[in-house]
Amino acid sequence: MDLPTSAVEALKAHRHLCGSYVFCQPDARPLTAGMTKHPLLRALRRAGVSRPEGCIGWHDLRHTYGSHLAMRGVALKVIQELMGHATIEMTMRYAHLSPEARESAVQELDRPIPQPRAALG
Repeated sequence: MDLPTSAVEALKAHRHLCGSYVFCQPDARPLTAGMTKHPLLRALRRAGVSRPEGCIGWHDLRHTYGSHLAMRGVALKVIQELMGHATIEMTMRYAHLSPEARESAVQELDRPIPQPRAALG
């Protein structure tokens, strides 16, 4: 997955703790599939983040990545490629509007309708 420079730098700063892994066992071996959820849950708890179902998973973070790209106006075809989606329809699931973008769009209705420009002759 492609990452912004700030995320790459944060991971580089963390690398000395576990070699090339973001999360690892105390002996620096990679976590098993069953162990990967616990560091995420601990980090979420420390950050005070929760959701009604009580759990945020790795897929939620992936979804957030795609959604934030869409909310920033990145072309859906680019997001499709970054996310590795086979179809644009799958990518469309990530094309949410932020509440601010929705509000801004609705406020456009308060602006006068632009008048057609006179044809130059």
